[in-house]
Amino acid sequence: MTESAATQLNADLHLGELTVNGLTDELSARQVRLATRVAQLSEPLNQLIIADQIELAGDWQSLGQQRVAIKQLRLSGAQLTLAYYGTGQSNLHQLLDKLQQLQKPRYQPAQASDEAVSWQLEQLQFTDVTINLFDRGEPIASVHVPELIIEELDRSNSTDAEIKALIFPIIEQLLRQWRQGSDTIQVNGPALTRFLMREALAISP
Repeated sequence: MTESAATQLNADLHLGELTVNGLTDELSARQVRLATRVAQLSEPLNQLIIADQIELAGDWQSLGQQRVAIKQLRLSGAQLTLAYYGTGQSNLHQLLDKLQQLQKPRYQPAQASDEAVSWQLEQLQFTDVTINLFDRGEPIASVHVPELIIEELDRSNSTDAEIKALIFPIIEQLLRQWRQGSDTIQVNGPALTRFLMREALAISP
């Protein structure tokens, strides 16, 4: 998995203790870090995910062929950093672009070891997670999320569609806690408003 992340996703994946339950088709890992390699971002802003524990449920029987369908991904005790460096450009965009490329059919013969990983994901669940949002190096929001579930991610067929499926529920949660005056959120209001307007226009049909 770490080699696949490096070669196919252009990212660095570090796993601590790893456990696979063959009976339930669940994989869990502790002390996980996933870092993108975006040249326009500093090393801290490339740290997309840092988590105490990640649990994945899916089809792990074909790991040898590097084809994995992930039904559910659960992150707990994590920090998620979404760093934008331009309109429609972020560490998450780059990762999703790479994932989209893996889903495209290959027309040239390839050995099994060269086949793309199927990173299909149906549900993403956050528990006790802090989400940090940056725009061009400026911190514009940080929110602690006790629990958030994002579903129907497997239906996306473009990077923009996946961004909508992932980001919109997070933004909605952020705005909800902001309006409620929650003490678990820090926001640069004007910067966040400018960011939301710009990105909404960029991905609108």
